[in-house]
Amino acid sequence: MKGNLLLSSSTFILILLIFFQTSNAQTGSGSMTVDNSIMTVSAGTTEQRFSEGTYFGPNAVWQIDGILEIYSKNIWIAPGATFNGSGKIVIYNPGNNPFYTSMASGPSHIDGNNAGFINLLLEHRNSNNIKLDDVSDPGFGTTNPSGALSAGLNIGGTLDLAVNDADVILNGQNLAFNNSGKITNYSKDRMVVTGNSIVGHMIKEYNGKDSFVFPVGISEGDYTPATLIPQNASKLYVSVQDYIRAGKAIKNLSTGMDRVWHIYGSGATTVSMTLQHNPFTNGNLFKDENAAISRYVTTDKWDFLKGSNPFPGVHTRNNVEISTDFAANGSFFTKLAASGGSLFVPNLFTPNGDRNNDTFEIRGLELFAQNDLIIVNRWGNQVYKSDNYRNDWTGEGLNEGTYYYILRVKEGTGSDWQIFKGYITLIRAFKN
Repeated sequence: MKGNLLLSSSTFILILLIFFQTSNAQTGSGSMTVDNSIMTVSAGTTEQRFSEGTYFGPNAVWQIDGILEIYSKNIWIAPGATFNGSGKIVIYNPGNNPFYTSMASGPSHIDGNNAGFINLLLEHRNSNNIKLDDVSDPGFGTTNPSGALSAGLNIGGTLDLAVNDADVILNGQNLAFNNSGKITNYSKDRMVVTGNSIVGHMIKEYNGKDSFVFPVGISEGDYTPATLIPQNASKLYVSVQDYIRAGKAIKNLSTGMDRVWHIYGSGATTVSMTLQHNPFTNGNLFKDENAAISRYVTTDKWDFLKGSNPFPGVHTRNNVEISTDFAANGSFFTKLAASGGSLFVPNLFTPNGDRNNDTFEIRGLELFAQNDLIIVNRWGNQVYKSDNYRNDWTGEGLNEGTYYYILRVKEGTGSDWQIFKGYITLIRAFKN
């Protein structure tokens, strides 16, 4: 959006009183500070912005070695504005404004316009949050991006969530960190809120095998962070939803936990993945110890990515291939616990040495504490038996044809056996 205020491209304009009414002067309603020139904040000094709106124009060049304090309700950063230095920008709740003492409390609305990376410390001290929001252009007539980039905020230094309840609300926008960008002091009380949407992501550029925590959740306090370590340089995107909004069917909701992470990248890579969730989302049959990160396949099918469960609500998996397609089924992850419905038993395998479907692979079997498998031929003679099947039977020495299996599994060592029966067709070469 564009206003009709004409601004100099090289001067520093301070407009604090726009309305004539006394009440507006007390609250700062309509007041603006517009910076569109070279500005230096020297070490040991502090610059302050008290107006309702603080605007940085396309020619604003800030060298901040001291402190810039902003109490504004609206903060707008034009494409082209730059911020560098050894100092910091501190964002305060507008309700704590020492100049306009009657200014209302609330979030700091920041429109980053997907501008350049802020290459210094951004200290977030607003316990009413930062909200990424599309703020009106004050009159520069800039060409601003659309969609999740329209108010996208880019961090090249450190975003410090410095007080409890100092969350960042994505509001359908991107919060991006380059390979130098960091986020610190995150927790369930200081996090990035995705708003149950994959319009807008938290983004990280990696140089290589660096660990980065995406402290995301659907809403404030719903802390479901993802920790990703890629094998090579890449850019990774993370957001989170519940089952309904994700729209990815679960065969048995009681064996899952009601969160779906949307994780994809630009540039092919595999990652070590750790996902944390809150127990209050657990289905009544969900058990941490026999649950695993699962990737969506199609309809109600999910691939189990068995890993470890080092702490309650925390599951890990190495060597997870990351999709480079935003919309791909494989970019959605949840956690599912072992149950009979977790198993996918194929009815055909082709052990011909081409490394494709060469073994009788029962997906989800690794989630169970115990299993045993018996294979018989059509005359009822046993041809294979395993007390701890590892998805490694190749049908060696057997003729092509139909065989029958009896599979028993236990969810836990003290659980009852569950029994599954069916047939499997062994084909070594397809005939035209």
